[in-house]
Amino acid sequence: MAPSDDSLRKALHRYQEGVFTDADVTRCTGLSARSIRELIKRGAVRTLSEDRGAGCIRTFDAATFKRLALLAAINAAGFSLTLAGQMAYLLPSDDLLYRTYDPINVLFDTTVNVDRGRGLPPRLEMPRFNWFDPDKPAMADPDHDWLLEIYDGRLVALVFQRRRGTLIYGDLRKAGTEFVSWWPFQAQLIDYFSGNGDVAPKWAGKRSSADRIDPKFLDYRYENHDSDDDPLRRMAYAAAQRPIFTTTINMTLAIRLALRRYLGIEPLARSWFASATASTRGRVPAEGSGPVPSNKVRKHNDNA
Repeated sequence: MAPSDDSLRKALHRYQEGVFTDADVTRCTGLSARSIRELIKRGAVRTLSEDRGAGCIRTFDAATFKRLALLAAINAAGFSLTLAGQMAYLLPSDDLLYRTYDPINVLFDTTVNVDRGRGLPPRLEMPRFNWFDPDKPAMADPDHDWLLEIYDGRLVALVFQRRRGTLIYGDLRKAGTEFVSWWPFQAQLIDYFSGNGDVAPKWAGKRSSADRIDPKFLDYRYENHDSDDDPLRRMAYAAAQRPIFTTTINMTLAIRLALRRYLGIEPLARSWFASATASTRGRVPAEGSGPVPSNKVRKHNDNA
């Protein structure tokens, strides 16, 4: 049943405050509390508070909440928590992704400056998209969705709205357990579209505090394959045109579903993951492994 207008307004106001608890992450993304604790322990995500220990409630900002929704989807596709965290973090233009798929930006006139503590901006008569319409189910949106695709178990690509083509931004090695980036995250411009030559690693957090994670978790490796005559680049884009098999993760749908659950207009992730886990328990890969073929069983579950 769709929430009342008052309930939705209150949920949107809470969202605008930008503080999400680990309980929010669990019920909206399906990540278990254990997985969240493990990610924090490894330095894979940044919390708003540095407090630790019994009785402390872990909180995250909106960018981290959305990144965890993406991480959960990659993990559910059969990749370890570490690999899922690395691929989600080392995603080109992820800040644009998180700003675009945002209920405040979609539903409200954000050109009007409103103090967050005093309320929401004016509601748009016609929302920019119907992604957060409580009377419509969440659906794929091929004209706007961003996809993460892995070709032949190795080549990692970002697909911006099918018609705009494919960007291969890394590859998996060592039997799918190691991610090598083709995108220079070690040299991010501080200002968008500026000639400022001052650069810094993404994990230095020049753009967002959510980016300030432990670089040891990333185990970051970069290789430049920009040249048109680069053999690996040529092989990669040829494979993208005719892959033998493809793993596809609809990143924007995963984020929209998590946000809709937070707003109370979508069933909670826990019930969905419970049914999925019942049929696949034991087949999510152990840490350090890549996707698990359906005819192999592993005892350890990263997301138990």
